[in-house]
Amino acid sequence: MKNVYEYKAVSRLNMLDPRLRLLHKLNTFAVIAIVLSCLIGAVLNYCLRMLGEAFGMYIVYILCGVVLCLIYPYVHEYAHAFAILITTGKAPKIRFEKLAAYCGSPDIMFNKAQYFFGASFPFIFYNAALIPLCVLLPPIYFPLPFMPLMYNVFGSVADFIMIIRVARSPFRSIIVDGGTDIVIYIPVDKK
Repeated sequence: MKNVYEYKAVSRLNMLDPRLRLLHKLNTFAVIAIVLSCLIGAVLNYCLRMLGEAFGMYIVYILCGVVLCLIYPYVHEYAHAFAILITTGKAPKIRFEKLAAYCGSPDIMFNKAQYFFGASFPFIFYNAALIPLCVLLPPIYFPLPFMPLMYNVFGSVADFIMIIRVARSPFRSIIVDGGTDIVIYIPVDKK
């Protein structure tokens, strides 16, 4: 006998909810953390590995790292879109606004594994690409991969908040990700 289910929404997390102001808090945290980690990383790199190097070019590489950080939100969201496309076969909507960049579509339903893959893909992929560059490139080029790496780490906090919320849901949950909000549905036996 085939099981037939109806689904009911059991959890919703809306990053744009004015009562939570979660998006504002996450953006503030990410910007402060990125700036501090980049400043600390740049100073430590210069002091520990770059003594005797020309300081003028080092500033140029730091500025190039800042430019890469400005480009990174686009690259991050397109990585989400790529992961969603290969797991579901459907293209999500990507939006870039003043305080947020997000990828998702209310017409795409994910199981938990698909959601975990799509939400964590940019973090895993870009860390796997940027960490070896930080180690292998000559010290003068260190800011180029390091600054986007920090943006990737701290910019993925919202992704991991949503992943944690989904991880706490029942096994057969279906997730609908609208970009800035997720709704988790669970099956209810139809009698």
